[in-house]
Amino acid sequence: MYKVLVVDDEPFMLEGWRSMVDWETHGFLLCGAVSDGKEAMEFMEQELPDLVFTDLQMPVMDGLELIGQMKQSSRLEHIATVIVSGYSRFDAAQFAIRHQIEQYLLKPLIEEEIHELLDQLRAALDQREEAEYLAAESEAASAAFARAIQEESEETRSALLERIQCAPDSPGRLILLDKNNGKLTPGKEELEIMASGLPIGYACIEDPAGSIGLMVWSGQPDALASGLDSDIRILAGRLAGEWPACSIYISGTTRGWRHLRQLHKQLLELRSRSLYKGQSGVYWHEAVSEQASRRWEDAAVRASVLLQAVERNDATAIGNSARELAEYIAGSADPADSMAACLSYLQGGLLRAYHQAGGDPLQPPEWLLPQYGPQAVAREQLMGVCLKAAGQIDELNNKRPEGRLQEAVAYVTAHYREKLQLKDLAELFRLNPVYLGQQFKRVTGYCFNDYMHLLRIKEAKKLLLRTDLKVSAIANDLGYHSTEYFGSVFKSLTKISPSAYKSTQKGDPPG
Repeated sequence: MYKVLVVDDEPFMLEGWRSMVDWETHGFLLCGAVSDGKEAMEFMEQELPDLVFTDLQMPVMDGLELIGQMKQSSRLEHIATVIVSGYSRFDAAQFAIRHQIEQYLLKPLIEEEIHELLDQLRAALDQREEAEYLAAESEAASAAFARAIQEESEETRSALLERIQCAPDSPGRLILLDKNNGKLTPGKEELEIMASGLPIGYACIEDPAGSIGLMVWSGQPDALASGLDSDIRILAGRLAGEWPACSIYISGTTRGWRHLRQLHKQLLELRSRSLYKGQSGVYWHEAVSEQASRRWEDAAVRASVLLQAVERNDATAIGNSARELAEYIAGSADPADSMAACLSYLQGGLLRAYHQAGGDPLQPPEWLLPQYGPQAVAREQLMGVCLKAAGQIDELNNKRPEGRLQEAVAYVTAHYREKLQLKDLAELFRLNPVYLGQQFKRVTGYCFNDYMHLLRIKEAKKLLLRTDLKVSAIANDLGYHSTEYFGSVFKSLTKISPSAYKSTQKGDPPG
């Protein structure tokens, strides 16, 4: 139950609040009813309510002064507040907006309205309470994580497992996010949204240096680490798509978060490497741990050429680049790890191109996570993935605003007889109405309505000369609501009435 305090100097109103409102049914408990703001402040020193209903016109301390003092108090500023008054005061309404007051109600009160408002306020309070709980849990998880890194004892590990509700032997990895060029990284709430829906356990944490990250583990203690890695790739893809300027570092695998300090050290080392520092992308510990021996720079050059071919949708260049990259990898000291490193790099680049073209960051494309077979067939698989990606990215690029704008103009040209409005056209082609209006004029040279009239009047001329239809029938056929309006538009564009145009063009004397 949420506690409510009512403040009103009218005795019959206080009695009404007590007897008329069914507080408990709607999740509230009336804990106090006082007659002025001073009494309310004294009451709140002893008992803290979750919600305050206050009148405006009161002796000693009125409602506005009461709310002002509450907002200045760190202890009281978060209490939900509703202004209730018999006067529609403009200054009170302004005050309510400025101080984010939940509601401003006028007397007399109606029972049904009060109960409906209570339901709305309870939902808002529930949401706020849940957010505060999640924030507290996240802070506690971060504190347990920091202790486990510093002490690395069985006691701190057990406390961490209990805090995040992770089974003792579940496989897991640590993820750390880093902003580049001062650009923002996601917050804990955004991280939770991105991780939701995946069959994994996760806990948002903040490391001692202030970097935000995730502890991610399999929901099944006996699960294979490969299954977890597939889920992490999906999660990393979502993050890279939504925050393309962010670097995402992924540690090696652990079971039950043993050697957590070592995992954290791996991420710090990844971040400190000059090759990756300041570069956005997804970086796995295993994929880059032997960077020097595999001449990663040379492989990255070949991978970049392949990405450029994908972005051009050049099938021939994709085939050649994929072959060169696969051959280079085959000659490295550890082809399997080299392929993993290149795939990580390629997936980051493909995802950036995919999302820049308008791909949904919460729905990774099906080509993102292929199951690569033996090295002998990896080239064909890699080429197939890149060809699919190129086709989809090219299709998305054609659907970007400029492409959709051209489609919108073509649609108007084909459907000008219908009762089209700019806002409906914008919704149909997923464009902002203001943007569509501006760009429509840029492309056609005319405002939307003028362009519609031009097309209609052009067709009207044909119908007037080639058919025996009456002017009223032509007006109706072209989408005009009245013959008079059609006539005024026709004359404004041609300097002559429809009937006169028909007569003069056919050689008949006007009359």
